[in-house]
Amino acid sequence: MDQEFSMRLSMSEVKDSSATKTLSAAACWSFFGRKHKHKCNGSKDRKDLLLFEDSVSLAYQQVQKVDCISLRPVLILGPLLDMVKEMLINEVPGKFCRCPLKVMKASQQAIERGIKDCLFVDYKRRNGHFDVTMVASIKEITEKNRHCLLDVAPHPIERLHHMHIYPIVIFIHYKSAKHIKKQRDPIYLRGKVTQRHSKEQFKTAQKTEQEYSRYFTRVVQGGILATVNQEQSKVLWILNCLL
Repeated sequence: MDQEFSMRLSMSEVKDSSATKTLSAAACWSFFGRKHKHKCNGSKDRKDLLLFEDSVSLAYQQVQKVDCISLRPVLILGPLLDMVKEMLINEVPGKFCRCPLKVMKASQQAIERGIKDCLFVDYKRRNGHFDVTMVASIKEITEKNRHCLLDVAPHPIERLHHMHIYPIVIFIHYKSAKHIKKQRDPIYLRGKVTQRHSKEQFKTAQKTEQEYSRYFTRVVQGGILATVNQEQSKVLWILNCLL
């Protein structure tokens, strides 16, 4: 079997994500490959329970069922994120939407106060201003029956839980920097990934996985759309202390 698999989101996957078939690890090589019609979902399932508790203590925690009336936000972590987000938005129009960042010229103190007051989720400092992810922006997108693609670091996930926002957190796993460097796509990844860039991204991904894996809903090598659909359809159980 050729070691590339089809990751372009076809209309057949949009219509029936349940048709996704798990291939062998050898088949999950190129995230953007298109040589086969198969969909690859090389994922490691995790129960959507207690997203950030150690597994040892899970059986002793009190949980409560949460009814998700609207679509849950999606946080994708790992290398080559911008290309993955662009692919989802372009190939599944109307289902995914990037969370807009609000440009704010304010003091650091004012931004931190907004986070404390549960108005902001996260922020990035730019030249002379802050790019802020607002709670209102997330809710506005989800209320329109779309998945909000979050552009935040992993550390605000627990903050989101306390705001009663429960994102689907998907970590894209690559075997090595070489694996990242070999990715190709004529639409979403036009230029080659340099060796330096691939090494940097792989190192960052390893650190993210080491420090934040307890927050991950799923770890995948492909099948992003199918994974989102599956997690959205699951019953969501949350620790009582977060409600």
